[in-house]
Parts: sequence; C-alpha cells; structure tokens
Amino acid sequence: MPIRNRMWSQWPGAKLALRLIRSGLHLHIVAAVIAASIFALSGTVLWQARQDTWHEAEEASHNLLTAVARDISTNMELLDLALKGVVQGLAYPGLAQLPPELRHLILFDRVATTTYLGSILVLDESGKVVADAASVKPRTGDFADRDYFSVHRERTDAGLYVSRPYKSRFRNGDISIAISRRLAHPDGRFAGVVIGALSLSHIEQAFKSLKLGRDSAVSLFRSDGVLLTREPLIGPELGQDLSASANVQRFLREPSGSFVGTSAVDNVERLFTFKALDNLPVVFTLNRAVDDIFDEWQDRALVLGLITALLCCAVVALAALFQRELRRRTAAEDELARLATTDGLTGLPNRRAFDEAFEREWSQAARSGHALSLLFVDVDFFKRYNDRYGHGEGDRVLRAVAEAISGSLKRPDDFGARYGGEEFTLLLPATDRAGAEAMAEAIRAAVMALGLAHEDSPHRVVTVSVGVAGAVPRPGQRSQSLLQSADTALYRAKAAGRNMLQAA
Repeated sequence: MPIRNRMWSQWPGAKLALRLIRSGLHLHIVAAVIAASIFALSGTVLWQARQDTWHEAEEASHNLLTAVARDISTNMELLDLALKGVVQGLAYPGLAQLPPELRHLILFDRVATTTYLGSILVLDESGKVVADAASVKPRTGDFADRDYFSVHRERTDAGLYVSRPYKSRFRNGDISIAISRRLAHPDGRFAGVVIGALSLSHIEQAFKSLKLGRDSAVSLFRSDGVLLTREPLIGPELGQDLSASANVQRFLREPSGSFVGTSAVDNVERLFTFKALDNLPVVFTLNRAVDDIFDEWQDRALVLGLITALLCCAVVALAALFQRELRRRTAAEDELARLATTDGLTGLPNRRAFDEAFEREWSQAARSGHALSLLFVDVDFFKRYNDRYGHGEGDRVLRAVAEAISGSLKRPDDFGARYGGEEFTLLLPATDRAGAEAMAEAIRAAVMALGLAHEDSPHRVVTVSVGVAGAVPRPGQRSQSLLQSADTALYRAKAAGRNMLQAA
C-alpha cells in the first residue's frame, strides 16, 4: 500500500537499512576491487621475482664465464709459452750436433703440463715431424695437409694460429685443435711449424660439469667465427664458419658482454654471455636457455598463481555469502520496522507512525506556509456492536473501515492511520478546509455504503462520525492545537447525532 511504503521510508532506522542495502548491492564491486588488488600485488611480486631471477642468471653467467675463460686462457697461454720455448731452442747454436737426449731437453724443457694438452710437435718445411715432445725419437707423420701448416707456409704474419677441429692421427682420432707458430730460416724463409695440440674431449668434459640446463650450451669460437667446440654437440657443426650469424658477429665485434638472441645452431632463445680470451684469437660463450633460467620461477609463479586464484575465489565467495546474509538481515529489519509502525489488525500505520508523520508534516507546513488538515474518524456505537455481534465481528468492521479510508486516499502525501480503538485519523498536507470536508464526506459515504448491519444503531448500518480541522502552521506554534480542534469537531459530530462530519 502507498501509505505503508511512505511510512517505512520515513522510519529513522530505514536510512541505515537503505545504506546497508546499497552497500550490499555494491559489495560485488568491493570484492572485485579486492580481488584485483590481490592479483595486482601477486603480479608485482611475480614480476619482481622474475626480474631478480634474470639478474641473478646474468650475474651467475658472467661469474661462471669468467672462471672458465680464465682456466682455458691459462692452459692455452701455457701451451703457447711451450711453443715459444721450442722456437727459442731451435735457434740454439750447434743444436743439430748435440746428442738426441740433450737436444730433446733443450727443445722441450719449457713444456708446461696443461689440462688439455695433446701433443707438441715440430714440423719441417715439408710437414714431416722432426721433433716430438712425447718421445726422444720422433713419431713418424706428415701433416702438410693440416690448416695449421698451410697457413704458416703461406703467411708470414699469422702469429699464433688456432686451427679448425681435426681428428688426431697420433691419438686414435681424438678430436683436437692445435695452436701453432711459424718457424723461419735466418733469411726469413719458411722453415716449418711448431704445434701444440689440445684435446677437445677434455674441454667438453669440463663444459659438461657446468650443468647449466637442458637447453643451455657452451661454445668456443675462433676470432674469425669458426666454431671450435660446443657442449652439447649438435650435428657436424664443429669447424663450421658461423661468422654470418648475427650472434657470432656480436661475439667478434665486442670484447665481452651479454644479450638475448636465438641460436643459429638450434633456434633456441638464449641469454648469451661472451668474452674474448686475453691475447688469444678465441671467444668463449656461455649460452643459457631462457626457459632454463625461468624454470624455477615458473614453478613458483604457478604455485603463487594458484594461491592467488584461490584467495580471489574465496573473496568473491565470502562477498556473495555476506551479501546474501546482508539481504536476509535487511529484509528481516524491514519487516520488523514495518511491524513496529503498522497496526496489526487493519494494516494501516499505527499511533506511533501517526505521531511521527504528524510532527513531520506540521514542520513542513510551517516552513512552506501551506495548509495542513486533520480528520478524526470514529465508528459510531462501536461498543454496542461488539456487545451484540462479538469482538470478532467488531474486528471485521474495523478492517472494513480501514479499507474504506485507504481507498479514499488518492495523493501520495495523504496519510491514514489507526489512532486507537475504533478511532482513525487522516493527515492531508496542502489541503484547505473545503478539500478536507470533501474527503471527510467521501469516507463517511464509503463506510455507510458498505451496508454492514448494526441493529443497535439508529441508522441500522455501521456508520462513522468525522471531525475536521485545518490550520496554516506558524513557526513556533504547537501542533497539539490542531489535534484538539479535530477532536472537538469529532465530539460535536457525535453529539449532533453521528453519521456526519463537523468542522472546527
């Protein structure tokens, strides 16, 4: 009913309830914000962890590269010192006339023990072995077909030369590389080559011990882009010229550094960390697969992502449960509030609701300067009706009168209530005396038209008497004056014979 809805909206507790309802309606937004915040926080943590993982990988790669490069460089430099010692020994006066044992000692007394040492040989201008660090009596062999021989034969400026990988003829096909230096006669003519072989199997074994990851790799390049060795070895790429690769070009162009690129050998994206070995025409690279670097981080990200998803689901679920409970409690409070201001018999607002509405409308009329009219409605001879027909029938009459009153209220601001017993009251804001009397007559006629039998009434049916009063409230004027005027008018109507209206 409109009266009920208007009364409930004016109840003081309604404002709080409405705020709770609005909060409940927007609770899903709060839950979404909380969930988004959790996701954002988790994302930030994961991103920072990813950045930390990457920086740690870069630092670890650099440190490991430096350590391994130092080891390789040291062994190759020691081997080069041995080669220089052989060159100096060959220049010793009268070397050819010395006994073989002494000649061998002079040539190879500076041979250092290196981790990767294979052989140290002296080759004459035709490529044949004339001195061998492994034996006083040289092993027989012809190496004129090797690149380390042909390069020095054709170039006087080759300096320290690092050969392409080859299968050793003295060590059962062991894959090796050689570093070599040119020998020359006093007049500068080519006199042969001194070489030191390095076994790649030892280098590769050292690379394997690094355990960088399933798709990571370690490579050794010559300064012209030729691949000397790689771990793991993929296909027959050893000895290939990879200088056309963008990655290798960067290795050769810069002394050291790191970058992310895709390998030309196996198309795997890697973090390349590289360094040119000091005083040697060799570049060492340590290449960690990006996926290997982030393996552990991805596991952590998966766990944290699942926890985050569970937390967000819990937030949403709790928000839904809270919203449902809030709605249930709000509905219960609505009902309690309605019951507190509603007459249980007639469904009209009760005396408490009327008192609040009356004070509110009186204050509003005082501010606006509009008229306020008040009607008191009383069921005629109601005690006699109860005595004859019983209280159950009396209650039915009160409900019928209440419906007649409700049916007469046409405007949203008009207010009807049960004042007490068989008395009802109506508030008519912005209504003058003529309008109030018209409303009173309509209610009187509507009740009489119900035709409810009343044998103890001179009118033979249930009727009502109505007292009408109106005022234009002034600021500071007491509202009780209007109540007294309406009450006085009602008694006048009853004294005049009932079933009529009287105006104050």
